[in-house]
Amino acid sequence: MDKTASKHTKNFKMPPGQKPISQLPLISVLEVPDIDINKYRLKIYGLVDKEKVFTYQEILDLPSITKQFDIHCVDKWSYMGLVFEGVLPKELFKGVTIRSNAKFVVVHTVEGYTTELPLDFFLSDNTLLVYKSNGKPLDLAHGYPFRLVVNDKYAYKDPKWVSAFEVVEEDIPGYWEKKGYDHSADVFKEERFTK
Repeated sequence: MDKTASKHTKNFKMPPGQKPISQLPLISVLEVPDIDINKYRLKIYGLVDKEKVFTYQEILDLPSITKQFDIHCVDKWSYMGLVFEGVLPKELFKGVTIRSNAKFVVVHTVEGYTTELPLDFFLSDNTLLVYKSNGKPLDLAHGYPFRLVVNDKYAYKDPKWVSAFEVVEEDIPGYWEKKGYDHSADVFKEERFTK
């Protein structure tokens, strides 16, 4: 394998200040959780008419897409063009009535990590709830059963082990945002830290 970049780089633009790497590191700021897939549930709640809960299999049964995404770390490395398979969050939200004052989604994970995204961005084609990477099921270290990947944002917006989407009105800072990381996290604007 090329030691300076992954094999899927030709259609992707390197953001400013980033350098390519050849292997995706295993990073977790909290402990890697134990997952009992028979008990696992993903919940949509908050500013919605009714909570919605999915089992692992129910999400796998939804229409899926395959799409390439880059992983960009705020520490200035990038792994370019992983090919992910998963479900667009807007598929999960079909049949859910979102209240008019809703503006953000807080993404919760099994081990307690959170991050937030604007609602319109979250429901766009720029986010994907993934269960396969480069044709193989995610392993636990990389987010099994589900990881959210997000286009053109730093990887602290790509949480592993997703367990809930909370629809809210205010921009509620997540784990890294509380520590001064930028809420928008746009890689092409180098929005790493709050000024």
